[in-house]
Amino acid sequence: MAKPKNSDRIVVDNSNLSELKSTCDEAVERILSRQVDDNSQAKQLGYAPFRASHRHADLRLALGFTASAVMIGTSIWSYFVEKEWSRNKYACGVAVVVYAVLSALQMLDSYMQGNTIFTGTRKMLSNRIETERIVLESPPLPKATKKAAPTSPDAKPLLTPPAYTLHLHYTRKSNKGKSLLGSKNSSLPLGHLGEWFTQEGEFVEAIFEHRLLSALLKAIGQ
Repeated sequence: MAKPKNSDRIVVDNSNLSELKSTCDEAVERILSRQVDDNSQAKQLGYAPFRASHRHADLRLALGFTASAVMIGTSIWSYFVEKEWSRNKYACGVAVVVYAVLSALQMLDSYMQGNTIFTGTRKMLSNRIETERIVLESPPLPKATKKAAPTSPDAKPLLTPPAYTLHLHYTRKSNKGKSLLGSKNSSLPLGHLGEWFTQEGEFVEAIFEHRLLSALLKAIGQ
């Protein structure tokens, strides 16, 4: 897990690819949804933020809270109110079934979300009000590549960190979403992880932000 040493630095374990990928995935939403400052890279690139959607996360939280409330409430009732097993076993059985169903729905929603790490919308005003929507997916990282050292065949091979690539689904609509003005599906290759993680494992967000915003704006034609 990423550990901020102070309010500005994020340091991770360079040997843990899952940790490296999670840090990048979390940064995507943070960068794309935060407000643009006058002196920021986003302002210089002409980027307008998207409003992030947390529908899947909110749904799973609601399902988990409901399932826990049902089990805890039933347990308290059976312990303090109706202690006889012959009388409370049916209610306890129903609670177990409800808990299992809600937990299954949580797993189903997580499966449906798949590799999606960001869903966002924004309204743009040109000659009319247009709504843009993007969905970004972060597939599993490929393996690191090895290249022979150029100086000597006996030297240790050079290891290039895995490349980080996002998949973009973009739509632009008007007339309250009734008219489709454009859509795109493309890949956003941002580079390999070693380009924004230092040897000490520090995440250089400024480099990652520039790569992400530049690739996104180019892909959607802005």
